[in-house]
Amino acid sequence: MSTPSEQAAIPQPSFIVNFIKTLAFMLVCGIVGPIFLIIYLLSGGEPLISWMLWTGLGITILDVAIAFVIALGRTKSQEKSLRLHTVGRRGVAEVVSVEQTGVRINDQPLLELHVRIHGDDMAPFEAQTKSVIPDFRLPLLYAGPMPVLVDPTTQEWEFDWDAARPAFNPGTAPGVPYQAMPAPAAPVAAGAPDQRPVEERLAELDSLLQRDLIGREEYDAARARILGAI
Repeated sequence: MSTPSEQAAIPQPSFIVNFIKTLAFMLVCGIVGPIFLIIYLLSGGEPLISWMLWTGLGITILDVAIAFVIALGRTKSQEKSLRLHTVGRRGVAEVVSVEQTGVRINDQPLLELHVRIHGDDMAPFEAQTKSVIPDFRLPLLYAGPMPVLVDPTTQEWEFDWDAARPAFNPGTAPGVPYQAMPAPAAPVAAGAPDQRPVEERLAELDSLLQRDLIGREEYDAARARILGAI
């Protein structure tokens, strides 16, 4: 469960606010609708351009309808997030599979996820969902178990991105949701040659890169040193 300070940082969902913001965006995208209406009205209802009235009206009504649906969905998502941060329990989600849908929303991929969730005082369960995951968060899905917030009664859940850090290992056993990870050992210690097989050292190096524990330049330099020592 979140602390009072964390709960206070979460804004109260407002359908009106979401609707106004979304409608403003939709009207900008579909500005031709209002423009047609304005032109028709300024012409004094000229019969020759009466098509502008119906076309403009149709486009504007469509903009309003789409804005209503999007705002409603966004508000429900925000209400769910607020509820989970208020009464939800912390758990762990093991990502079983990640499938690309080929769809991008706001230039971010829509993924189909299959996860296995467990934690203290909750029965383990599996869930499948489609979710938009920003590109910069994708490495976290492959770095190991993910922290989640769960409503044990309804089994509603969401990733706790704020708690998902490459420097932490959520653990795999129920009851141990968060464990500090030991600091990664340098791939090659200065003055003490690593005697492990090259394959094992390269595999460890790849793992460190995947978990964002080392940068690409450091990875390339360490890999070159390992291969150069063969």
